[in-house]
Amino acid sequence: MKTCLECLPCLSKNALNIVKRMECPEALKNKIVSDSMHMLADCDMSMSPPYYARLIMDIADKNAGGSTGDVYQQEKLKSTQLAEKLLADLLQGTLYHPDDFESRLRLAIAGNILDFGVFGDLNIGEALRTVESAFTKNLDKTAVQTLKEKMDAANNILYILDNCGEVVFDREFIRPYKDKITLAVRGKPAFNDVLRSDLEPSGLGDFTDVIDNENGVPGVIIEDSGTVMQQAFAKADLIIAKGQGNFETLDETDRPIAFLFMAKCPVVIRKINAKPNSIQLKFCNC
Repeated sequence: MKTCLECLPCLSKNALNIVKRMECPEALKNKIVSDSMHMLADCDMSMSPPYYARLIMDIADKNAGGSTGDVYQQEKLKSTQLAEKLLADLLQGTLYHPDDFESRLRLAIAGNILDFGVFGDLNIGEALRTVESAFTKNLDKTAVQTLKEKMDAANNILYILDNCGEVVFDREFIRPYKDKITLAVRGKPAFNDVLRSDLEPSGLGDFTDVIDNENGVPGVIIEDSGTVMQQAFAKADLIIAKGQGNFETLDETDRPIAFLFMAKCPVVIRKINAKPNSIQLKFCNC
């Protein structure tokens, strides 16, 4: 998916959200935002939005002398704690059924609301209501059954994670398939996306097959990823990609992919002809 004019305000907001989390002089923050705006003004929009989001993060890091670090760390911890609390509440209620494939799938998709990269000022109460509402939203029953059959039949599943917080729900969804799954994470800090170091606090520290994209794009641009990622992508029987960033970067691939996400972006909503905040299971080459 290529960037369009409507993407530019959201990308600009990412630059602002980054500097708001940095402990540095105002002059440096202004420089980072200014340089980001100039980059966006000059770009030809031929790449996907996550590509330019990575450039903004690189601009921040370069201006800070390589000391930016993981500025979303507090949000990551907060969203992980929120997800664990919500999961505990759901296990005490009647909405969520952990032994049911569709119920676990709905939970995994709904977790995509815990995205500080899109909602820099995410309202926790709203997130809770959104996750709970996922159990009554429309979801194609045939598509759900198809995904279950493909996951059951596959020997090698590449599961591309997205945000911290929602990965707690991914953990519950993929647990029965653990022995056939390779987890893919980001290679360097990218908003609140999952890094290797985030797996342990998210309850996924026992997964041994873990790879990363090596470049920190908040998505997967496979031709720019490392050799290990490219090889895993090429040999997987089934690829499951979580979140809009992965959809935006992989929607034109020729590999068998199931995209799981909430439709939050107006551009994506129009592209797939969906309702805002609807839960999505989309197949590509499956």
